[in-house]
Amino acid sequence: MTFLVTAVRLSVDRNSGMGDSEQHSAPSTIRAVTGEVFLGLKNLFLPAFCRKCGVRILTEENIYFCRECWSTIELVTEPKCPRCGRPHSRRVGFEPIENFMCSECSAQKLWSDSVHAAGLHADVLRDAVHLLKFKKKRLIAAPLARLLLDGVRGEMDFGSYDVFVTVPLHRNRVKERGYNQVELIAEQLCQHVPELKLQPALRRVKDTPSFSLLRAQERHELIRNAFQVAPDANIKGKKVLLLDDVLTTGATSNECARVLRRAGAQAVDVIALAVARRLD
Repeated sequence: MTFLVTAVRLSVDRNSGMGDSEQHSAPSTIRAVTGEVFLGLKNLFLPAFCRKCGVRILTEENIYFCRECWSTIELVTEPKCPRCGRPHSRRVGFEPIENFMCSECSAQKLWSDSVHAAGLHADVLRDAVHLLKFKKKRLIAAPLARLLLDGVRGEMDFGSYDVFVTVPLHRNRVKERGYNQVELIAEQLCQHVPELKLQPALRRVKDTPSFSLLRAQERHELIRNAFQVAPDANIKGKKVLLLDDVLTTGATSNECARVLRRAGAQAVDVIALAVARRLD
């Protein structure tokens, strides 16, 4: 405790020697030092430890995973399929982009124009998503949003979208969980990208069971007609950006895109935090 008090006193002593033109910076300096004091107290009495390796965490950027473990998240890079966002080693050459689709995407009707995912749904990223969805660790939404932004920033022109929406949860699931985890990520994303304005343009009207143990075809059948465009949503002729957390088969985001396109959306692009690697 002594070193914390000393830090504050040294800051005040330095500020007292400033000229009039420098005095305006004193409040911000004191606030910064005060923040360091509280962070020091927090680390002293409520320490955080990495959920992966157990090392003590001394920053507030991510109180669940240390920087070393967070850096092991495998980002999705080229080559990849433009329609599902998964790594696609066969995407080579200089042909039109349609010819670069993976075999699964080529064999089905897709309603979105493109899909961009930040990382693979494995290891640390999978654990982080699990903490947000099922363990009520809302603070992980901020580092996840930064990861998403870093992963797709180079591929997206965020200012070109008229509407920004998230994949909605059914009201029963929101009541059970207490929040929609995708909305938490979206809210954090909007803080970094002021061009994005989140709109409640989609509603989930069908409460579907968990998809975790279902095959792709079963997921597509269950999710059919699960969403509706909100009555007051202005979608016609608009370019829509749709956010999801994890793309497993893509059935949910594809159904959302179908509903949006049927309502008159000019285009629908999908971004996701994570995508599951498809087994060939």
